[in-house]
Amino acid sequence: MKKILLRALWILITLPLHSWASHIVGGEIEFYPTNRSANRFYIGLNFYFDQANGRPAAETQTVTLYFFRKSDNQNMGSVELPQTVRRLISYTNPTCGALNADLRTLLIRYSSEIIINTQNFDDPKGYYIVWERCCRNNIITNIVNPAGTGETFYMEFPALVQGGQPYTNSSPKFEELKGDYICLNRPFTFDFSGKDADGDSLVYSLTRPWAGFATTGNPEPIARGSSTYPEVVWAASISDQNMIPGPRPLTINRRTGVLSVTAGQAGLYVFAVLVQEFRKGVRIGAVRREFQLKVVDCPRNLEPVAMYREAGKKAFYTQGETLLIKRDQSKCLDVMITDGDPNQRLTIRTVGVNFDDKGVTANPVTYVTKSSTDTLKAQICFEPCVESKNNQPVIVEVIVSDDGCPQPLVDTLRIRVIIEGALNNNPDVTTDLANNRAAIQQGTTLNFKVTGIDKDNDDLILEAKGRGFTLSQVGMTFNNATGKGTVTQPFTWSPPCAALDKEYLVDFIVTDVACNRQVKDTVTVRLQASPKPNNKPKVSTNLTATQPIDVPLPSADASSTISFDVYSDDADKADQLRLYAQGKGFTLSQYQMKFDEKTGVPRLTSRFEWKPTCAEYAALAGKEVVVNFITEDNSCGPVKNDTLAVRLRVGNLSTTGNIEKNIPNVITPNNDGKNDCFFVDGISSAACGPQFEKAEIYNRWGKLVFSSTDTKFKWCGDGVPAGQYFYGLKFTNQTIKGTLTVIK
Repeated sequence: MKKILLRALWILITLPLHSWASHIVGGEIEFYPTNRSANRFYIGLNFYFDQANGRPAAETQTVTLYFFRKSDNQNMGSVELPQTVRRLISYTNPTCGALNADLRTLLIRYSSEIIINTQNFDDPKGYYIVWERCCRNNIITNIVNPAGTGETFYMEFPALVQGGQPYTNSSPKFEELKGDYICLNRPFTFDFSGKDADGDSLVYSLTRPWAGFATTGNPEPIARGSSTYPEVVWAASISDQNMIPGPRPLTINRRTGVLSVTAGQAGLYVFAVLVQEFRKGVRIGAVRREFQLKVVDCPRNLEPVAMYREAGKKAFYTQGETLLIKRDQSKCLDVMITDGDPNQRLTIRTVGVNFDDKGVTANPVTYVTKSSTDTLKAQICFEPCVESKNNQPVIVEVIVSDDGCPQPLVDTLRIRVIIEGALNNNPDVTTDLANNRAAIQQGTTLNFKVTGIDKDNDDLILEAKGRGFTLSQVGMTFNNATGKGTVTQPFTWSPPCAALDKEYLVDFIVTDVACNRQVKDTVTVRLQASPKPNNKPKVSTNLTATQPIDVPLPSADASSTISFDVYSDDADKADQLRLYAQGKGFTLSQYQMKFDEKTGVPRLTSRFEWKPTCAEYAALAGKEVVVNFITEDNSCGPVKNDTLAVRLRVGNLSTTGNIEKNIPNVITPNNDGKNDCFFVDGISSAACGPQFEKAEIYNRWGKLVFSSTDTKFKWCGDGVPAGQYFYGLKFTNQTIKGTLTVIK
């Protein structure tokens, strides 16, 4: 990335002196922003170099462009640009180059992207960029001492900051010039225009070329700011109005930038064009663009000729006549093409003057003459939809061009013709639905086909529209379609509940779109849906025990969990069901009861599970808990449901007070099966209530003779004598003590 040197940082650059060289053809400077927010700009010099007559040593790898302020010609900086493009320019007709071997021109472009401190470029009178170079072709005809005359490349641009804000402007951008030459006493045109990216107006005018301050001794000087650069000196009989002399001296179209000339003298002529840029009527910039054109005495080249003659007539069509093509006639015209030169390649193209170019074609589009009397017959055909409107003629230009040098010679035949429009039959749309009406039950599907037909085999559009509703809102499906001559599409209706007991009108429309003349036909169908019969759903479980169901005391294993499956069934099979549970007077989550709500078509299954905690068991002790299992049929119409109540009975928590009455005070271990052992019935293993810790038995001297932590313990007095013993039953909340007599 290059950065332009600002006024305060001006550095003089010492340039090597090039030997005298005759090579300059012309060119111009371009300057425009590439990223305005980052102050990045493109700057380029398009330099046209005479490869045939110029000295190769005159070509440089870099150039230095200089910036000046217009108000006082103050130096603002410079930038060195590298060579980025180098190629020969082409001819309009590429084969013409071989006819003038001494006319070879290089386009050499020097360019770069640079960064500019735009705050230093805020002068309202603007700025300019300059590059000077010597020397021009010594064979130039219309100026004095061309070999010792330089060229000043110059462009102006407005302030980059205006009113404290960035101001965006692009210089005109030019296409690469052609290497064409001018034939003596033959009309010649040359496109010298540019395009403006900002949409500014460009005004073109011929101006005298600038010689500048470059000399043979200093061919590429450090540019100096100036309000007036030296101009070239015209040769005798040449003036600003007669740069290329002849029957029609060189002129330029101020609006289009197209040069025109009919030259009367052979030679090499240099000229300059000033391209001024206007925005809202204010001149904001300008660029000088120079070039040179050679006038040569060309071999004779006769213009091609295009003619038309109606069938049955002797006279040829003359400009301004109006032909008539009736609707039942062919829309093709046979145009004859001739050229007085043999072995000429002729090219034909057609232009619709008051209609689209695509509406007319030529066949063939190229032809090679074999003799000066050859006649080409080309068929010019209008597309079927091209027709006269409001009885106004259709105007077509048949343009024939040869491959002459330096530019093709052209003849244009403009034909006016009244073309009658074709008759257009109305299309027809039908359905295969009986009487175009139907009444169906919800839950079923209606299908029928819609067909559009056109006798003319025109393009058709088939579509459906609901009156006051969109089809998708009420479950209707129809895809709009197109076709040629015939188009058929299926219609489907599966009514949702919201569409019941209403009449729907659907319009099916077929449109004939031939040649943008829209002709329509419509058929209307009447549709209605009613509810279907609906059976009541049923809820059930896989429980086999009678109700109420006893809830076991909580324990560490799964034995204290109540679980069973609940089912929802519906005889209608296709109906949507909902299965859920509700506690009577409580919520299931309140006691950590688990049951997943289900929806779908039968059958639905969900599992109920409850493993109460001690706190929940204690809170519900002695009560009956009711859980209602409910299924709902959500088909159309009123909701139907069924409920099954499951009752769960919660017992009382055990206490040690109930245990004491079960403790024996005598055992007789004689194996008669009666009172043989000491044990206690009713000690609970449940996780809730007082917890049993252990049983201990001592003899009368305090010696421990038995100990167990099993709630099902048994002591049969083995290995001890008869007598009195003492027992202790230890619980988490108390110890029960007593005496036990062993009789043997």
